[in-house]
Amino acid sequence: MTIDELSTFLENNQQIEWTYDDDGIIYLRHTHYDGQNDKVRIEPRALAELTPQKLEQVLIGGRNVDQITRITGYFSKVSGWNKGKKGELVERQRVVVS
Repeated sequence: MTIDELSTFLENNQQIEWTYDDDGIIYLRHTHYDGQNDKVRIEPRALAELTPQKLEQVLIGGRNVDQITRITGYFSKVSGWNKGKKGELVERQRVVVS
């Protein structure tokens, strides 16, 4: 990846914050995962081996997963629920029926 490709990637992904230091090291962070304090550090020599797909994979880190639950016979994505409904999900007791 070149600097121009990285610049285009960052322009197309507004949820990514970035900074750099005097040594040319770039730091990226995906703002959607505020609870996480994960920053990706890219050194200049490593930039050439990086692809946009690999960079996105590293930034998301497996956290872009939808949870689906089944209630009264219907499946729904938990990501579409409001705060109260998500709170109820956390408080549910799970039992194993054998």
